[in-house]
Amino acid sequence: MKRWRIKSRLWVLVVLGFSLAGCSSSPLKESPVVGWVTKVHDGDSIHITPPGSKRVVIRLAGIDAPEIDQAFGVASRDTLRSMILNKQAEARCHKADKYQRQVCVVYSSGVDVNLQMISAGMAWHYKYYQNEQSFMQRRRYSGAEDNAKHSRLGLWAQEAVAPWDYRQSQR
Repeated sequence: MKRWRIKSRLWVLVVLGFSLAGCSSSPLKESPVVGWVTKVHDGDSIHITPPGSKRVVIRLAGIDAPEIDQAFGVASRDTLRSMILNKQAEARCHKADKYQRQVCVVYSSGVDVNLQMISAGMAWHYKYYQNEQSFMQRRRYSGAEDNAKHSRLGLWAQEAVAPWDYRQSQR
């Protein structure tokens, strides 16, 4: 009887550990893409061209930036351009989206660019997909968004429509 209790308690700890880490029933496998950022389409979509290879279209994971024709859309794109265009970057990708873009956390000089966009008030933490983030990453992204809101940075300086609401209204 005691042995069963110990095993069941260990199982609960294992399941709880995966839940806290932000893991799903099928762990996400990251495949890095390293190269030069050759295009910034908007505040959450870029192209990275690895040496001697074709460009990879990347969607920044965990954030959603305003659409280009939306308030702060151009400012968001220009902010991302100033951070990473024509610079080397590493994209840690975990899936492809419905448009066949790789969904990735992008690092430049070791800094999380996705998080920088939220911290600058140029993107929202995309909570709809937060289950794909680790617990710590969710905390950092949410905290950065709260700080940007409190400081009224970027799109938080005025009332802004979230991109997911904007896209819905355009359909």
